[in-house]
Amino acid sequence: MSSTRDIARKANVSLATVSRILNNKPNVNASTRLLVLHVAQELGYPIPDLARNMMVSRFVPVLIRQNANQLTQTGRTGESFEQTAWAGVEAVFAEKKVITKLQFTSLTTESAEHFASEAGVAGLVVLGGVTPIDFLKRLKDLNMRFVIVGSHPHPLELNSVMADVMTGMRLVVRHLLGKGRRRIGFVNGPNTTTTSEYKLDGVRLELGMCNIPFDTGALIASDFSPESGYLRTKELLARGLGLDAIMYADDMIAIGGMRALREAGYRIPEDVAVTGFGDYDLSKFTSPTLTAVSYDMHAMGRIAATRLYQLLEGADPYPWSVLVPTSLVIRESA
Repeated sequence: MSSTRDIARKANVSLATVSRILNNKPNVNASTRLLVLHVAQELGYPIPDLARNMMVSRFVPVLIRQNANQLTQTGRTGESFEQTAWAGVEAVFAEKKVITKLQFTSLTTESAEHFASEAGVAGLVVLGGVTPIDFLKRLKDLNMRFVIVGSHPHPLELNSVMADVMTGMRLVVRHLLGKGRRRIGFVNGPNTTTTSEYKLDGVRLELGMCNIPFDTGALIASDFSPESGYLRTKELLARGLGLDAIMYADDMIAIGGMRALREAGYRIPEDVAVTGFGDYDLSKFTSPTLTAVSYDMHAMGRIAATRLYQLLEGADPYPWSVLVPTSLVIRESA
């Protein structure tokens, strides 16, 4: 069984604070009290009845899939979508006096049932580009209030916030065509993410609008990491397509791809123009600096938290599907 020391470590508070809360002593911040009690419950520590009465329904877990490092932007080399969106969620709930906690979970039907039955959980925010439909359907069936950030729950009609990635990719294609590039490759994200699907739709649509055929041989999927971008770019170059531009579905992929291009003797952008997606801080310091699609990840988190707070305040039968605008930041690489 877990100890009070385990609770203190996970809640990032002192052992004395944990003791005061579990013994229902005064002079403890209400937010800290609620957080410690939920950590204790999560670790399976027995909570006294008096303390359990303090677990009011104003606790919102912010969920990331356990294997997100394989599927989404992990931030191993800098900022990430999850980190930035989480900061936006936390900022809103801090204003509203709602306790939140970022946690990894399996996003299975069993975990949906766990959150729906956990004492004090008022709602959920789900972050990331891959959210299993079975998990979402189970939450909906259990009448759980939740908002998804970073993906679309198609075909379900649920509250969601995501970037307008289709328009973002159309802006990239339009810019490259305007620079005279015609043999354009695309290193997309994993096929399992809805954002990857919409990015590809944007590429196909803009090329089609310009009467330029889409070469499926110039398309390859990658994980959201520099290493994967490096390897997939080498594979793409080995196809001998004579590409004069490569679009990347994420800045982290692009950073690895730029290394592969340099090793193969290509100059950027003279021989091959390169674009990314995300506009992370690191992209301002690559050589050359990276042209990238930008969108406000922090705003996505704030919008999701604001929407969930509305749901907590009263029933609303109409799901919101919010698209955050994208823009193209032009730098040296394209």
